[in-house]
Amino acid sequence: MNVKNIGVTVQRRAYKQELHRSLGLWENISLVVSAVTPATGAFIIAPVLFTLTGTGAPLTFVIAAVMGLALAFCWAELGCAYPIAGGDYTFVARILGRPAGFVSLILSGPIQAVLIPAVVALGIGQYVGVIVNVNTNILAAVIILLGAAVAILGVRLSAIAVGVLLAIELLSVVFVGALGLLHIQRPIGTLFHPLITNANGTTQTLTIGALVAGIAVASFAYNGFQGALLYSEETTGSRRNVARSVFIALGVAVACEVLPVAMAILASPSLADLSASPNPWQYFLTSMGGDTFNTIISLGIAVAVLNAVVALMPFFARILYSSGRDMAWPAPLSKALASVHPQWGTPWISTIVVGVAGAILVLFTDVATLSTCVGAVLCVEFILVAASAIVSRLRDKTTDRPYRMPLWPAAPVLAIVMSVVVLTQQTSSDLFIAGAIVAASLAYYLIYLRPRRHTHMLMLDPVRPTTPPGPQHKEAGENAKEPL
Repeated sequence: MNVKNIGVTVQRRAYKQELHRSLGLWENISLVVSAVTPATGAFIIAPVLFTLTGTGAPLTFVIAAVMGLALAFCWAELGCAYPIAGGDYTFVARILGRPAGFVSLILSGPIQAVLIPAVVALGIGQYVGVIVNVNTNILAAVIILLGAAVAILGVRLSAIAVGVLLAIELLSVVFVGALGLLHIQRPIGTLFHPLITNANGTTQTLTIGALVAGIAVASFAYNGFQGALLYSEETTGSRRNVARSVFIALGVAVACEVLPVAMAILASPSLADLSASPNPWQYFLTSMGGDTFNTIISLGIAVAVLNAVVALMPFFARILYSSGRDMAWPAPLSKALASVHPQWGTPWISTIVVGVAGAILVLFTDVATLSTCVGAVLCVEFILVAASAIVSRLRDKTTDRPYRMPLWPAAPVLAIVMSVVVLTQQTSSDLFIAGAIVAASLAYYLIYLRPRRHTHMLMLDPVRPTTPPGPQHKEAGENAKEPL
């Protein structure tokens, strides 16, 4: 859609196809799995969980996976029904109304676009530091800018790049998990009787409240498996491919985060030292194979984290691109964010914004602070997504749904209940930040967007895929002709 002529094109029923539709199913999955950053969950978020929940970290990951599965059903159904590059806010706005949609846009777009790549990039310093003394914050800023540069050069190039790095990432996770499996020295029941080590070195049973509070951080580790929605305008074939990508990405994330963490707990020489260590994984790797072994594996982990940053840049850039196309901001800013590079077919200005903003943030913060804050923000977003899955079925009887979740509305109800329970266990400061973001978003909508509702925050029809039908692409062809 040409944003320059937005005032005379609001009556058009569908967005113009501007992004290059060049991703196959497995290229989409490669980008999404990398955006989930399974290595980041295991090697950067898990240490935060060790501090918060001690040996309850694997159990926390499992409970978060249940909430993730409930949300996966919601994202799969809504993503197939509304295949738009903006992701969550595009269907929340259409189902729950534009005010809720704009809140979702802020939570899933600018806020996460800055916070999440920052958390991931900051984590690389502790692993590179085993061979060279480096300023973690400056290194993280450079990595984010590098990821943005790769993302600008094309979504298919990004998919190929992250596909190669993803193999290294998954091998690192599998290797560490297998290492623990070969050195198990505790019964598996240890995982179901979680203990936490206090600052004075004593251990005590993990409380239910602390376990529930940790779910928000564990959910952050899984966040990104819904990324298939963001590439729906660039993915070829059946719209059900969006649902397939969501479930496959979640499955990979759960396996890659639960198993290595569980094996580390069952195999570590000292659980107290594991939980209290500034870097639990370096303690684990050194105790298993010595300093040289730790160095080699740490470098593999560093490459895995680099891959995560490269994958996250196009992920969040598409949310900002879509928000500009929908005129969610003043016209000059919206036009810039909606710009697509004429040669590479990527939202290049949106990508630059994500990269520069993230690079600035990492210069002034740390992983633990960002991780807990993001967890509270995600829970609010989860409630909006699940509520949309309920209201959509009740109100929109004629909406075409290539994928329909089973046992509706069990999944969205479960997701809402779990999200609310987790929110009640967050710190007052994190809840204040999340509440302030919601309040500021609503204020912007009421003051700026609502008076301009005929020209701003536009919600047009999704782009129809144009895959030609043929015997070898029967499903894709049939879906290409289905009305949206």
